[in-house]
Amino acid sequence: MSIAYRPEINGLRAIAVCSVLFSHAKFKAFAGGFVGVDIFFVISGYLITSILLRDYETGNFSFFAFYLKRLRRLLPALFVVLFFCFLFSYSFLPVERLRDFARTAIAVVLFFSNIHFMSLGGYFDLGDQFRPLLHTWSLGIEEQFYIVYPIFLVLLLAWSRRAFVTGLIVVFVCSIALAQYLSAVDARVNYFLPFTRAWELAAGCLLANVNRTWLDRVPRMWREASAISGVIAIGASVALLTPEFAYPSLWTLIPVAGTVLVLGMAGQQTFVGKLLSTRLLVFLGLISYSLYLWHQPVYVYSGFVLGAHNITQSGYLALILLCVLLATLTYIFVEAPVRSRRIAKGNPQLVAVCVTAALVLIVSSRLTVIYGKQALPFRSAVVTDLDTRLRRNLGITTDCGRIPGGTEYCRTSPRPTIAVWGDSHARHAASAVLAANPDAAIIQFSGSGCPALLDLASARRGAEWARNCLAFNKSVMDWLEKNETVEHVVLASALLDFKGSQQVLNGEDSVGLSDYHTIASGLTGLIDWLRERDMEPFLFSFTPTNGTNIGNCYYRIVLFGREKTRCDMDNEDFLHSAGDRIEIFKAASSNVDSLYLPDLLCSETGCRMMPEDVFLYNDGHHLSYEGAAYVGKASNLYKRVMGATASTQ
Repeated sequence: MSIAYRPEINGLRAIAVCSVLFSHAKFKAFAGGFVGVDIFFVISGYLITSILLRDYETGNFSFFAFYLKRLRRLLPALFVVLFFCFLFSYSFLPVERLRDFARTAIAVVLFFSNIHFMSLGGYFDLGDQFRPLLHTWSLGIEEQFYIVYPIFLVLLLAWSRRAFVTGLIVVFVCSIALAQYLSAVDARVNYFLPFTRAWELAAGCLLANVNRTWLDRVPRMWREASAISGVIAIGASVALLTPEFAYPSLWTLIPVAGTVLVLGMAGQQTFVGKLLSTRLLVFLGLISYSLYLWHQPVYVYSGFVLGAHNITQSGYLALILLCVLLATLTYIFVEAPVRSRRIAKGNPQLVAVCVTAALVLIVSSRLTVIYGKQALPFRSAVVTDLDTRLRRNLGITTDCGRIPGGTEYCRTSPRPTIAVWGDSHARHAASAVLAANPDAAIIQFSGSGCPALLDLASARRGAEWARNCLAFNKSVMDWLEKNETVEHVVLASALLDFKGSQQVLNGEDSVGLSDYHTIASGLTGLIDWLRERDMEPFLFSFTPTNGTNIGNCYYRIVLFGREKTRCDMDNEDFLHSAGDRIEIFKAASSNVDSLYLPDLLCSETGCRMMPEDVFLYNDGHHLSYEGAAYVGKASNLYKRVMGATASTQ
């Protein structure tokens, strides 16, 4: 018994993948295009359950055969894309980005990329970063579903069909309840966790348990109305949902319900069924998996070469056509032959090919992670030199990146007179002080993403993360209270999490919304706390930013012959990117010595990013080692911190 081919499902896949492509291309009409992934989840649940039920009821079910088919479906095209990504990354990317890529590639091959990205931050925050494999988080969830679901199905069906359906309903209810709860508690975990996505897959699984013959007997008028309603729900979700909505949550019911209605009611004789069965949509549906795999690397690597801010909507349309071409070739020469067994005939051979490819990728990626701290073999001398100049600035020593603060490692003297305290910007601030005076006695306290504030931390990455930040700052305060040598404290934080109204956790473990007055109070409160203990504070401001990766811009200048001024930023872009941070700094620095970096690096015409051919930044907002040295020397920073008058010219 075979499952009847339904071309309209391929049409629905086309709608899903196009929604994702246009959303990631920043087309405003597709602001909610990320719901395309939710559509895929429902389709997967529906089709996998239909296949498993057919095989189970006919006595043909085999765990080995099922997993082998999944391997044939997912791995060949994935390995092709990963191979080309690895070639580009190894040839051109900065070593830090190459190491990030290698770590991610390992997670992708081992089917836990969603967990990997969950450890790095929220999906919509990561989407603005250089993440060529970010989209594979959804593959991680599908792969985890494929591993667990057949066992769940067989165990419950051995009891009864009713037990199986009841189990799916329980999963649906518990999962959506968990998603709704976590959407308000920890959006990062909620987005990537498989347990908060299980209900979307379960929706398709439940639909597959409804007899198709019964659905076909529903009056034509009701089927037409239901299918059209489903399309409207999907369209409204794509157009109206934005990252500001809690997601996944009850809002996700809209695209999920719409997908269920289309799958259940849009047969070949309905208007929606005929529309989704048009040749173009069916074709895009057939290549949708490869199309989804290719689009993120193509977008990200094109942004690296051209500058993401330089790619217009016309440019993205050209990239989408390129993705369609690559996906078509991948489908014709990889996906289709492997599925039909024209390549690697026989089960053992295919398993051997996939396992070998996975091992080669894991080993090569792991070697890159380990060896990436030095010059990599076969890399061009130009790229290696750029790697050295634009390596991550960890502050006083490279050991400072291994621990949150560092009373043992991150100091230049056993009796420091200057403490540099803040988030990752404290690292380059310490480098700047040391460049101004190599003999300075410094201790560095740098908690990545954790600004130095009194009883206040951003909860944007979750309440638990905020508690760890508060604990880190409390440990610094305890150390400073016991210390008798520190006389000056440099407070350096980017305050990136505090642009506009944001969730914050206070010292009483209460989460609330903040504005710039709240953050300024947290900073001035810390200044007062330091003065009460006879330590003189000094404010080191955030760096000018414009939302682009300046470090990548330097690569484009050297590797692709761009003009040096292409890295400069307009004042208007800087002011827009800075947001409330300017007001926070002005309010906190009104009665304390400070260095406001925009005054040093910017003029009325804009901000220079390559003064005297110096590579100021190593990414979008961190000073490189040579950039920190430039700032430290140009501002006489050591003397300023110690209280001497110095010019910033």
